[in-house]
Amino acid sequence: MTEPDQARDAERLPEEAARRLLARASELEAARGTELSIAELREAAREAGITPRAFEQALAELRARDIAAVAGLASPKRRGLARFWPAALILGALLSILVLRMLFPAT
Repeated sequence: MTEPDQARDAERLPEEAARRLLARASELEAARGTELSIAELREAAREAGITPRAFEQALAELRARDIAAVAGLASPKRRGLARFWPAALILGALLSILVLRMLFPAT
């Protein structure tokens, strides 16, 4: 890594700016239609401090909703911001990591 890269990476952003940056990055990623594996999501959750039990419960709920949707028991189509839940999950994990690193900086 070059010195300019190191200086740029060491730059500190206020929490609101960090939130906007990660929200925009999440929007861009969602626009690409990127998919994540369960293993990748599980790792992101672990890094964000989400317990394995909470992740597995959320995954089970998601699968139950998907099964209900296929069976015609759920609403036919997500509208509005609901279609961006994967991006919101990633953003939440990244924000959690950011907050944890701000609260507990590496020595």
